[in-house]
Amino acid sequence: MKFDVILGQQWFRDARPIPDWGNCTWLLPARSGVEKVILSPIQVAASVPQDLVYLISKKQVQRIIKKNKTDEIYLVHFSNSDQDEKEQCTARVTLQRELLNEFNDVFRDDLPPGLPPVRIVEHVIDTGDSKPISRPPFKMSPRELDELQKQLKELLTLGLIRPSSSPWGAPVLFVRKKDGTLRMCIDYRAVNSLTRRLNTPLPRIDECLERLGGSKYFSSIDLKSGYHQVRIKDVDIAKTAFNTRYGSFEFLVLPFGLTNSPPTFQKMMNAVLEDYLDKFVLVYLDDILVYSKSEEEHLEHLRLVLQKLRENKLFANPKKCIFNQTSVEFLGYRVSAKGILPSESKIVAVKDWPRPTNVQEVRQFVGLCSHYRRFIPGFSSVAAPLTDLTKGVGAKRRSIEWSAVCQDAFDKMKALMTSSPVLQHPDLSKPFVIETDASDFGVGAVLLQRDDNDVLHPLAYESKKLSSTEKGYPIQERELLAVLHALRTWRCFVDGAKYVVYTDHNPLQYLRSQTKPTPRLVRWISEIETYSPTIKYKPGKENGVPDSLSRCCDADTSGNMLNMEPDYLSVAKELPEADWPLYYNLEMPNNISDAMKQRIAREKDKFVVQDGQVWRRVKVGTRVSLVQFCPFSRRADLVSQFHEGFGHAGQATVFDLLKKRWWWPTMRLDLNNWLSSCQQCQLAAGAGKSKHHAPMIPSDVPSVFARWHLDFVGELPTTKRGNRWLLTAVDFATNWPIARAVPDATAEAVADFIYEEIVMRFGCPAEIVTDRGANFTSKLVKQYTDRVKVTHKLTSAFHPRTNGKCERRVIGTSGHDG
Repeated sequence: MKFDVILGQQWFRDARPIPDWGNCTWLLPARSGVEKVILSPIQVAASVPQDLVYLISKKQVQRIIKKNKTDEIYLVHFSNSDQDEKEQCTARVTLQRELLNEFNDVFRDDLPPGLPPVRIVEHVIDTGDSKPISRPPFKMSPRELDELQKQLKELLTLGLIRPSSSPWGAPVLFVRKKDGTLRMCIDYRAVNSLTRRLNTPLPRIDECLERLGGSKYFSSIDLKSGYHQVRIKDVDIAKTAFNTRYGSFEFLVLPFGLTNSPPTFQKMMNAVLEDYLDKFVLVYLDDILVYSKSEEEHLEHLRLVLQKLRENKLFANPKKCIFNQTSVEFLGYRVSAKGILPSESKIVAVKDWPRPTNVQEVRQFVGLCSHYRRFIPGFSSVAAPLTDLTKGVGAKRRSIEWSAVCQDAFDKMKALMTSSPVLQHPDLSKPFVIETDASDFGVGAVLLQRDDNDVLHPLAYESKKLSSTEKGYPIQERELLAVLHALRTWRCFVDGAKYVVYTDHNPLQYLRSQTKPTPRLVRWISEIETYSPTIKYKPGKENGVPDSLSRCCDADTSGNMLNMEPDYLSVAKELPEADWPLYYNLEMPNNISDAMKQRIAREKDKFVVQDGQVWRRVKVGTRVSLVQFCPFSRRADLVSQFHEGFGHAGQATVFDLLKKRWWWPTMRLDLNNWLSSCQQCQLAAGAGKSKHHAPMIPSDVPSVFARWHLDFVGELPTTKRGNRWLLTAVDFATNWPIARAVPDATAEAVADFIYEEIVMRFGCPAEIVTDRGANFTSKLVKQYTDRVKVTHKLTSAFHPRTNGKCERRVIGTSGHDG
């Protein structure tokens, strides 16, 4: 017998159906009469066997397993989910009531009057020997003055402030809340500027979330006006004074606005709950999260935490506390037994975010999304067009040039946030897996871990946009950079743990056996060795996630790219990905010439589209390979990187390097135009050309080390030690060179150089020859040469050939072939 659905006896007793086997219907009695329900079999493909569901006995199960070679059999139980949720909700409400009754002295709607008890931690305002600063009150509206009177009266009644005669004083202002009410704020900027900062750090949010592995039950406790439950140290109370129209007052408890308020509060909470921290409690300022693996264990943990609050007379807000939940919001995330997700309110905020109109709004949007970058594959590459808008200097509210590329990145960021994957909690007892990849624009990685069913689940995503220098690295170095970046990011997981790193670049498996690694590789390999990784090869088609992280967006795509391309390429790029077949079918606009249409028709078979990128087929011998099409906005930077990165290589060399990876229609012509305008190449080429000069007059050859020619080379790029100049000297008789790197081309540097590098090593010379620079003709150099009786000869003005010995040495050292 074969069935699609099995209806049990309980259903027959409740429904009391009347079967009509001829018409394959059920007649179900109802209050309003009789309902006719038509039964029809489930439609499945012909290739799917119809004997999927059986009403069978134990012996029949054994025969079916042997006959059909079935691997797994499931028993499906249908239950009333609404009823289950209702029962669970009732149980949670009951538990919450029990806790509220048991710890009714901890849960309060308002703080009790009076000061909190003296605890180990009190707020200190260390201003050193600074003189007191007092600012006059700000002008207020009548409504604000009424609100000020009301709030001052409440604070005085609670005993949180008192009248003050302090020489310190800060003005008061009001900030409007979302509900329209006013919040009193005190402008403590003056006293904050004099206060020494505490070095107590706040917990890292990512570290907090990583402690939740294996937890299934959560409770969130929020303290009532947490800052007002911390006392100010008696000697510093006067520094909290604030001035109003109704007099001066000072706080006895911690107010909002003081520079060290968060570290002080965090220090107090750590001291109160130090026995339970990172065992089953997380504390971030006034937010307390209790997490447990079982319901019974969770109830015990809750009582321990609440007892600590009771002992220290700390009070919680019952309206903001949540107990014994399988999912809660904590620090902007929704945490559950399944993993971590962004907060629903933050997702809605991103989804409804309007299009930015200035730099500040772009930064606000990217900043919010950046908080959840661990959930967004390829975050740095996706956000690159938006972060590029914030570059440069100027007002925060300066306008931006919003392009189609920016809109695409904006929409894609929203989509990724609203569909972000659930990230599993890390289990430190299990090995980790890291997969990495690198592209021409960025590096990407994903941290994974296997569950009990040996299925890999993501723990975090990471990506990095390559700098202009890093884009010029060879592929091996970029792939190794991806590995190094992943190890640096997830050091806390891999340090001392078992893990494997998968890469789609096979040579990385043999790093330790390389005979001639580059200096950069040597440094990176040395750092990677400290992590003791096991690097294995995985083909790119199996390494999909990190590959997409590194390639998901061209980080250098410009907003003006579409307008700068030829028309026929612009049309192709503006088409959505689903419409790419239109490009192959040559559905072209009418505003291009017939000649252009014929040219496109001839060229169409040379191009393919993969992963949203245009590639050109190139035949090398008998083998056909793909090289990527380079957009107009990238060409100048790309040529500059290869030209300068390979020592100002010539046109032929740069073309050979580029054509292996990139293509665009006018590559040779562009190379000729760009490289012929390279200023350094022109100077170097011109320096070696022969020119017509006046007849040379030979000089008398002095004895060895008797005549030295000095000159400065620079200004050069600043070294790590701050040196920017090279002071050189050449002996006329032997051509013996001396050079010293110095930070500045000063007279002091010249005098020290002559004494330390020439006099102390070769003896006092008869004469030195320099140009007429101020550093050589200074009074200091003249006094020194007169004292040691050295003749100082100066070259003719604007005639460097007079000091040709040193000039030729400098040119010979720095010159090169273009």
